[in-house]
Amino acid sequence: MKRLLAAILGQLVVQTTFAQAEPQQPKTYAPRSVASDVYIRTENYPRPPYSGATYYIYERNAQVICTKLEECSKYGQCSVRYVNGAYKDDQDVQTGEPYAKTAPTAIPRASLKRHACLARRRVD
Repeated sequence: MKRLLAAILGQLVVQTTFAQAEPQQPKTYAPRSVASDVYIRTENYPRPPYSGATYYIYERNAQVICTKLEECSKYGQCSVRYVNGAYKDDQDVQTGEPYAKTAPTAIPRASLKRHACLARRRVD
């Protein structure tokens, strides 16, 4: 019985090995969406006690379009505010440099409408 099973399995391995002998062409993928000329970057500021503020800064051609300010408490309760153009709260201006920044990232054209800050200004 064991020899019969080993012979059957051996034939299956040989058949599948030879069946896949043809080389496969590498797959090429089209880009999901074309990047727009609108970029987003973030800046994080500490807020006492154990809270923080995150600025989402939307830019085009090195000009700030709008700013989204998200302030979160230490309990995870957040409030959001949208401001046209560049904006920094007085408390964060006094703090000086942000403690964390991200590099500008291009927003895909297909997802521009999903960003509320841009949708309010109808940026295409």
